[in-house]
Amino acid sequence: MFNLSTKEVVLSIANAPVIREKQFVYQHYNNFFGNSDIAEENFGNLKFEKLENQEKYPRQRLSYNEKFSKQLQIFFMNRAITSALEEQYKTNLKFDSVDLWIDNKNYFLKPHVDNNSIKLSLQIYLGEDQPGTCLFENQQDKDPLYVFNFKNNCGYSMLLDGSSYHGLEYPVKRDGRTSLYVRYN
Repeated sequence: MFNLSTKEVVLSIANAPVIREKQFVYQHYNNFFGNSDIAEENFGNLKFEKLENQEKYPRQRLSYNEKFSKQLQIFFMNRAITSALEEQYKTNLKFDSVDLWIDNKNYFLKPHVDNNSIKLSLQIYLGEDQPGTCLFENQQDKDPLYVFNFKNNCGYSMLLDGSSYHGLEYPVKRDGRTSLYVRYN
């Protein structure tokens, strides 16, 4: 079930330019996993659970007890991946965690900043035609500065601080918005 290439991911990170725009510092990825297509995995037979502090939202996370979750943890804590991100962003990073999320119909997060313990986040989309993550100038902003389109095997990484507002432009319209969300501190 697990067929991801560390080499492909390191190349994706190394080849994506770091963009500095307003208060944001990020990379935008296309074909992040190279020829490996994690979206073709069958997640239907795996156990998902609600996220702490998000029980009211229609979002589930792959259980940390699932073998696939443990494989993702080991994969993203690989020193080569962390080093590639450190080199691009010119900062020290330590792997924290990775989640496989499934957002269902009506899931929505208004512009927000993440927990200040997270220094860098990386999100890779597993599917098509869902709302992508948007960057906003502030919490009240309705018009995004930038949209990471929701395309399979694409996504972004971003340095986070108290002004890196991001969220969704509109609610999820159908079940199955699936993505990987990786945290580094």
